[in-house]
Amino acid sequence: MATTSEYRLLDLHCDTVTRCLEEGCNLDHPNLHFSLSRLPKSIKLCQAAAIYIPDQYRGKEAQDYFTRAYQLYRAECARKQGELQSLQDFGSLPRGRATFFLTVEGGAALGGDLAWVDKLWNLGVRMMTLTWNGANEIAGGAGSGGGFTPFGRQVVARMEELGMAVDVSHLSDEGFWELCQFATAPFCASHSNARALCNHPRNLTDEMLREIIRRKGVVGINYCRRFLTPEGEGANIDAILRHIHHILDLGGEDAVALGSDFDGTDLPDDLQGVQDLEPLVQRLMQSGLSEEMIGKLLFENAWTYLKGLQKQGRNLP
Repeated sequence: MATTSEYRLLDLHCDTVTRCLEEGCNLDHPNLHFSLSRLPKSIKLCQAAAIYIPDQYRGKEAQDYFTRAYQLYRAECARKQGELQSLQDFGSLPRGRATFFLTVEGGAALGGDLAWVDKLWNLGVRMMTLTWNGANEIAGGAGSGGGFTPFGRQVVARMEELGMAVDVSHLSDEGFWELCQFATAPFCASHSNARALCNHPRNLTDEMLREIIRRKGVVGINYCRRFLTPEGEGANIDAILRHIHHILDLGGEDAVALGSDFDGTDLPDDLQGVQDLEPLVQRLMQSGLSEEMIGKLLFENAWTYLKGLQKQGRNLP
């Protein structure tokens, strides 16, 4: 944290680009969770902007959907030049108050074509969630079950070579443990919580959390009501803090991060978008965590992870 009145945050997941595509709006729309017009002046936000691929799309249809969303992403970054920085290199800290870096939610975007891993990388994609809830050409999702295909193993290997983050949020339990058998680089869960506190298949068991921690990956806390509390009852910022403290209790001081799922889910009443990030920070400061730990949670853990992958990548320009 730079000063007592300015906070640097890194959020590992939002669906704002896809929501803009589906609703025909732009980043200034007041109903978005991520709205540039409502970002507090005290917050410097580095936001993973995911292009989400719905499970109804496979093959060329999935590739075409990605392309339409990517074109919108580039157009919005160009339109908001000066207000919104587009980031591809984690070698130096973001300069602006709002920064996007491109990710993909759902490896169906590849259309089953391994060459598309490199294509996505060259377009600026720096993280890919391997599946959504259904199975795709890579592996089984949280809603379908099932492990990796031979193609999926090739995809992970190429992502690791490039330095693209492998994201296990939405991956099946079977797929998670299979990945542990062949992954060589740290992987992450961009927007998943603790299953011990909320028994939802999209959350991670303590054993999974410990494995990500052991491998020096990161876990982004999701603000989804149904992932915070059973049936979303009583979901609020305090529930977010409980998941954070649970991961810390497992040894996750260097692993816990933020993964809001803005514009992709139902949020707690007291955290309805970027305008409520400052109250979130204030509650963290009141929770007994040290200023150093809060800085790691808000930004440094995720940044260190992404920067480390970039250094490890063997095929960077």
